Amino acid sequence: MKTARILPSFLKGIRILQNIARHTDGMRLTEISQELGLPSSNVTLYLNTLLSSGVLIRDPLSRKYFISPSAMELFRNAGESLIHHLIPCAEEPMQRLHRQFNENVLLGFRKENTVFFIKHISSSHVLSIKIEPDPDFPLHITAAGRAILAFLPEKEIDAYIKKASFEKITSKTVASEKALRKILSETRENGYAFNPGEFEEAVMAVAAPILIHARPIASLVVQFPVLRHSTEEAQAAAGLIMEQARVVEERLMEKK
Repeated sequence: MKTARILPSFLKGIRILQNIARHTDGMRLTEISQELGLPSSNVTLYLNTLLSSGVLIRDPLSRKYFISPSAMELFRNAGESLIHHLIPCAEEPMQRLHRQFNENVLLGFRKENTVFFIKHISSSHVLSIKIEPDPDFPLHITAAGRAILAFLPEKEIDAYIKKASFEKITSKTVASEKALRKILSETRENGYAFNPGEFEEAVMAVAAPILIHARPIASLVVQFPVLRHSTEEAQAAAGLIMEQARVVEERLMEKK
C-alpha cells in the first residue's frame, strides 16, 4: 500500500524535538547526535533552526537544549479537543487490563492507512513482545487496525481495500479481499478484532474499537504470546477488553 510523500529533513527536525522532549533534564549536542545516529554538524543546523523558531532554548552554562516555555504553552493550549483527552482517559482502563493479563496493552491510533501506538504498557514477563517505537502497520493485518477499519463507513472501507496489498507476512496473513471482508464483518458482529498471528506468527492480539458517535477514533489492544496463551484464552479476554474500551468512551464523552 502506498504511503504519503514526506519531507525527510522536516521529519528529522521533529525527531530531534521528540528526543529533547523525552529528556526533561535537557540534552547536549553530542547526546542528540548519538541517539539519532546523525553527524553533529548536521544536527547543529537543525538545532540552530529550532532555536531561531523559538521552540527550543539553550542553557549557556550546561550547553543543554530544552523545549522552550513558549512552545510548551503553545501545545498546551492546542490540546482541548476530545482526541487530546484520549491518553488520560485510557490510562486507568489500560492499567486494569495490564493487571489482569500482565501482557502488552496498547492504544492504537489510525494514521492514514496504517495504525501506530500512541501509548503502551509492557508486560513484566522475562519473555515478552518487543514493542516497536514507531510502527507503521497496515490496518488490515493487525487487531489494532482492524478494530478501527471494520467500523469505518462503508465507502472508506471500500477505498482502503482498493489500495490494500494482500502480501502474506506469515502463513496466517489474510490474503484476499473476500477473506478480509468476511473478517471485517465478523469484527463488527463480535464487537472486537482478533489477530491469530498474521503479522507475527507467535503473537495473537485482541482489540476493541473506541467509538465516539459510532465513529472509531482508536483501539484498545492486548497482545497474547502463543507461548503463554491458547487461542481460546485470547478470545475469552475480548469481553473485558471491550468493557474497558467502553469506559474510555464514557470518560471521553464526559469531557465534551
